[in-house]
Amino acid sequence: MSAWLSLTRKEIRLGLPVFLVPVVAFFLLTGIAYYIGNRQGFGWEAVVGVSIAAVGVQVFYLVFYLFCSLQSERKRLHLWLHNPMPGYLLLLAKIAAGFLSLLVTLLVTGSTLLIAFNLADSISEHLQIANFLEMVFFIGSHILLIALSFAALFLFFWMIFLVFTRYLGTFLSFLSTFILFIATATLYSWFSSSIVYEKLNNWGLFELNMLEGISINVENGSTQVFTETDTISLYAGTYLFETVIALLLFLAASWLLDKKAEV
Repeated sequence: MSAWLSLTRKEIRLGLPVFLVPVVAFFLLTGIAYYIGNRQGFGWEAVVGVSIAAVGVQVFYLVFYLFCSLQSERKRLHLWLHNPMPGYLLLLAKIAAGFLSLLVTLLVTGSTLLIAFNLADSISEHLQIANFLEMVFFIGSHILLIALSFAALFLFFWMIFLVFTRYLGTFLSFLSTFILFIATATLYSWFSSSIVYEKLNNWGLFELNMLEGISINVENGSTQVFTETDTISLYAGTYLFETVIALLLFLAASWLLDKKAEV
């Protein structure tokens, strides 16, 4: 366990540039948005818009982080694969480092959103902070879950790409992996419309009555805010199904790393 923790700390240290670049870019964009918006009389409203967009794209953060980390490992793949730890621990160290970076980045962007929300009087006076916080927590927790699911999918196809590179060039390996991804996505789309998929997912219904959407219209220096509250239907079966799929993809990626991605 101590060896794995040491490896994870190393991954965090090596991944620091990947963590810093999006954070610095976010603050730069926020500053530019505030400057431009403030000249029109809606500076904090502009920051709210940038922050909402920044929070939303975090579903792809782990994929971005893992891509940068694994692309770096390709340059010294023989050293990485000669680590005595099994593949799942090597990948878990990268996921743990990336997930920690994701949490911090989400905290930074989410906190900025909440601060801007409170300072934007034209928005906050139309919304109840309790309802807004409920929506932020719901979206934030699902961003983390979706990011982990995307990460498992990415790791699986990245390992397939590595296997292909043993026999094909980089371009042909990428092309073959992309074709396989499209074929898999097509099959999954067909399966998701089947009765079997419905039976596996649509059980354990629970409903949440919460703020569903916010529309902000800025025109001639005035701001109009429209909100929509609705009942959201969710299924425990969907969460379980997606968790099982993510675990299977991660285990398959670990097996490919151990058995097939040799140098």
